[in-house]
Amino acid sequence: MRGALLIAKKEFLELSKDRKTLFFVFVLPFLLYPAIFGMVAKMGKRDADQNRNKASRVYLSDPSGALTATLKADPKHFELMPKPEGDLKQALRDQKLELAVEVAPDAAEALQKQQTFTITATQDESEHTSEMALRRFRDALKPQEKTWVQSRLQVLNASPQLAEPVKLEVKNAADTALEVGKAMGRMLPYLLMIMMYSGSMQHGIYTTAGEKERHTLLSLMATRLPRNQIILGKLLYIFSMGVIAALLNLLSMALSIPSIAGGSGSQGALGAVAAIVNPMTLGLTFLIMVPLGLFFANFILLLGVQAKNTIEAGSAITPGIFLVIFLGVFTMMPGVEKMSFLSYVPVVNVCLALRKLFSQQSNWLEYWVAFAMTVGLAGIMTFVSTRLLNREKALFNA
Repeated sequence: MRGALLIAKKEFLELSKDRKTLFFVFVLPFLLYPAIFGMVAKMGKRDADQNRNKASRVYLSDPSGALTATLKADPKHFELMPKPEGDLKQALRDQKLELAVEVAPDAAEALQKQQTFTITATQDESEHTSEMALRRFRDALKPQEKTWVQSRLQVLNASPQLAEPVKLEVKNAADTALEVGKAMGRMLPYLLMIMMYSGSMQHGIYTTAGEKERHTLLSLMATRLPRNQIILGKLLYIFSMGVIAALLNLLSMALSIPSIAGGSGSQGALGAVAAIVNPMTLGLTFLIMVPLGLFFANFILLLGVQAKNTIEAGSAITPGIFLVIFLGVFTMMPGVEKMSFLSYVPVVNVCLALRKLFSQQSNWLEYWVAFAMTVGLAGIMTFVSTRLLNREKALFNA
């Protein structure tokens, strides 16, 4: 094992000479995420403030005047616009309006006869401002509907409670910690997998196919170190870079959260995160991610050493990240955690185990099954890659 540590040390020493790579690996994450998250938070807050203080532009077609007074009485939320030229849908798509409301011509007559009339609201679902306008319209319509119903009940000398036989009180069984935990459980495994694979990929290509291009592999093989020690040393380096990349990116994200948290609700979410991210949770997360990172490192090493050059290695290794992204997105879909057979699917079971761990719904059997399968898979990959890469054809393929 001493030889493998020497090879890993040699790779880290080579890395220390490349200032650009050191900057991108160790410094850039601490500059990038605060800048991106800060900008997104600032723009999102600015857009929300502007939309909140701006009245929705609404075209109202109300021949009988059933709703005109209701909307005119709320100029803070509604600005009644004249009918635009051309098609109403096109006017909404062109953002000349946020909402178009058409009231049935006989609405006032229907109200007098205690009949139902139709209101047609047209919105652009692709625009947040249009959704807000519809939500405001519904909020304005509710008290007006209640007023109409109560007037009808008075005519019939009936109790106002006739229109409201049940009063539903909703209580949320999930506290803030549980909600934040479920959100973290969906995103964290996905981010860890991508960061770990991408962090290992470039360094894996450099230390395998790159050695062939630089013609330093022959010099390395001429040493007294056994080949399996050389291979294990490179594997240790690739694995370490993947873990370092994942930890640094996550640490940068964690440090960026306070800049995003502006309101009291966000501060409450931060408190919930602190309650969830305890040493046990972090330890179990790290424990199960180690063999997964080792599996990724073996895969990258195996393809990288057998490639003729860095271009061929990149072409062979890069598609793997798309598979990682697909698996991550798949595990984020609703209802996936209810599919019991997925606990026995490699890589996917790790994501599901972490998802339940952060959601405070840990299933220890599923966790240890995922851990054992990932350790076994990493062990098999290490054995296979060591045996295959011991061959002359694999090492000196050019």
